[in-house]
Amino acid sequence: MKIGILGFDFESPNKGCEALTYSFINMLIECFGNELKIINYSYGGLGTFPKQYPEIEFGIRRPKIKNPLDWEKIKKEMSTLDMIFDVTFGDGFSDIYGKLWNVTTDMLKELAIRSGKPLILLPQTYGPYKNQFLKMWAEHIVNKSYAAYSRDTASATEMNIKCGGKVKVLTDMAFALPYDRVLYHIDDTKTNIGINISALLWDSDYAKDNKFHLKVDYRSYISSLIKNLLEDDTYVIHLIPHVIAKNDYNAAENDVRPCAELKKEFLNDERVVCAPAFENPIEAKSYIANMDVFIGARMHATIGALSAGVATIPFAYSKKFKTMFGNLHYNYTIEARELDTEVALEQTQTYIREYKTLAVAAKDASKITKEKLGVLKKDMAHLGKIDI
Repeated sequence: MKIGILGFDFESPNKGCEALTYSFINMLIECFGNELKIINYSYGGLGTFPKQYPEIEFGIRRPKIKNPLDWEKIKKEMSTLDMIFDVTFGDGFSDIYGKLWNVTTDMLKELAIRSGKPLILLPQTYGPYKNQFLKMWAEHIVNKSYAAYSRDTASATEMNIKCGGKVKVLTDMAFALPYDRVLYHIDDTKTNIGINISALLWDSDYAKDNKFHLKVDYRSYISSLIKNLLEDDTYVIHLIPHVIAKNDYNAAENDVRPCAELKKEFLNDERVVCAPAFENPIEAKSYIANMDVFIGARMHATIGALSAGVATIPFAYSKKFKTMFGNLHYNYTIEARELDTEVALEQTQTYIREYKTLAVAAKDASKITKEKLGVLKKDMAHLGKIDI
């Protein structure tokens, strides 16, 4: 079976983007077996995936979107595929990252539609949009797709206004990411509290200009939280990165940097530990699975925690957290755009004290994700059996 994929990262500092790829490749194997040829339409590489999945034939096609002559070539190449799947990196089906980005990703979807092969829009967020033309183009793409899925109710509802209920609400594919807790040996006689420190909110240009319109002072919140937790000598604090730029320590979104800065602040306390710079999202999830509590601002880090049954406290800097976790009846997010620093801190500490209740809710939510992703796998398997 020959499959085209759009909007997937095979080698990214962002372990959340990689998590989507790992999860989807495993789903493809479950549905169609190992005899697959996967063509990745991307500007990146294939990373270590060909070594990790030697039974699969991987190829890469780097589009020249600025060259109209290449559009016809891509369309012709896509017509030789059996089906095409798109995830737009989870939240990229929007103009929030700029019009050029949106046009580039939408053009590939448009070419997929015009190739005559089925385009399946995998669970992702749709919108928001500021540009009306791009919003209309997105609605056109959804209407012309073979099937469309969302990972949250809110964006699906908005898209379905013009798409006649086409978008089916499921959940994020990264909930299916495998992990192995025993990869790491962490003292379980203590209460292990993982805190994912997001460089995006720590010191990036987005943070400096408060482009997310947070009421919480993130740096103050994190430092105060750690200080308060250290008053209880049964707690061990793990500073956990989830965007890891190994070749560029000063990269704007490298979570390793603020983790190291915080460790210096608490250098004399051995109960503050820096987690490793993980090679892949499976390693990250395997480490997080050893936590009793996990607080995170990287959404896919919190997805990893929740799906491992860990008491999870998402630090929500955008609506995508509340809508997705709310869809799983998991209502323990810290709404950083609504709460001030002191209230957010108090709420977080209350949730930590009640972490066993959160752990039960996490396990219940994880069951829901398995059911929802089971629907996706059944739909995919059915698609592979019919002649389109």
